[in-house]
Amino acid sequence: REGARRTCGVRAGLDAGARSISHGWLPPVGIAEWLWRVPAAVAKSVDHVVNDALSVLNVGAVRYSEAERLIAVGDVHGDLQALRSTLKIAGLIGASDEWIGGRSTLVQVGDQLDRGDSEIGVLDLLFQLQDQAPRHGGRVHILLGNHELMNADHDFRYVTSGGFEEFSAAPELAPATKKKAGGKFEANALESGRGGVAVAPEVVVTPMSTAMAETIKNMPTWMRARAQALRPGGPISVKLAQRAMVAIVVGDNVFVHGGLKPDHIADANGGDAALDAMNRGTRTWLLGRGEKPAVMRGGRSPVWMRNYSRPAPDSSDCAMLSEVLRRLRCRRMIVGHTPQAGGINAACSGRVWRIDTGMSAAYGGAPEALEITPKRIRVLTVKGPRPGASRMRR
Repeated sequence: REGARRTCGVRAGLDAGARSISHGWLPPVGIAEWLWRVPAAVAKSVDHVVNDALSVLNVGAVRYSEAERLIAVGDVHGDLQALRSTLKIAGLIGASDEWIGGRSTLVQVGDQLDRGDSEIGVLDLLFQLQDQAPRHGGRVHILLGNHELMNADHDFRYVTSGGFEEFSAAPELAPATKKKAGGKFEANALESGRGGVAVAPEVVVTPMSTAMAETIKNMPTWMRARAQALRPGGPISVKLAQRAMVAIVVGDNVFVHGGLKPDHIADANGGDAALDAMNRGTRTWLLGRGEKPAVMRGGRSPVWMRNYSRPAPDSSDCAMLSEVLRRLRCRRMIVGHTPQAGGINAACSGRVWRIDTGMSAAYGGAPEALEITPKRIRVLTVKGPRPGASRMRR
């Protein structure tokens, strides 16, 4: 399987009991005992663990200083080859998927999941680069898109059969349980140290409620492994809580999957405080420790809105965008979410760049990346770089 050699990402953490789930059994309570299990000697609170991860990866803030070279990549949708192609066009990875981008900063604007068959591979690669880049003076930011949140909500409308199979068939999802002679699983197998799996000490999975356990138990067998891994507090959702954000600012550029409206950042303490609250609230929800924030619900949320991604945003949309940029002290917004015919382009006089090229096989678009430096903006394509001015819509 592609990406199997990586140990820093999803595959290193998916030592969960999803195989036992896919085989038709799910414990009604105490689900954490069947998932990642941190030995008592090194166990930490969820808050401590997540804060440690955010600190080590240097990705927990809202605002970051200007990057000498900033690369933005759009929606991937489970297409590992398309992601690789795009990162190679941008000069960020080598032949073995290693980071060669030096002091570059990469921002991937969400929608790693759905529509493709290599979702775990996509997350693995992004997590690997997020770990590697700081050693070379670079940085990788991963954003959450509407499809990551949909999967955490168990909305699987856009999952391919291969996507379900990737979760159900992965050998690293082997059961961490033992059977008694009578055929029943021991609920205390991990408590007593008899059974279980090797676990990265920085990972803590939030216990599942009885209601959630029953919901997953009643799902079709082929759906359960995915539901288990992506439910709030599950292995992949915890990884995303540790590593991904809703919105960030790098220099004078604000990044978000769908867009931001003045209502999204109407915080008495300023726009940065609003973004921080949005990021923290979503992180808490993904950890299984709270409800989804109100700002992240509905079709007008930052991961769903499309006002700035229409072929030709109207004057009211551009005025709304200008107000958001004023409040955030930013020059431009970079968004994904809506595939753009003709590739990456700018609208509203360059105040918004739309970078979802539909690169995945599901759409058939071309791999492209947006490059921003203090001196210029370019669109990086398979045929070479194009000046940003050539991609201005209006």
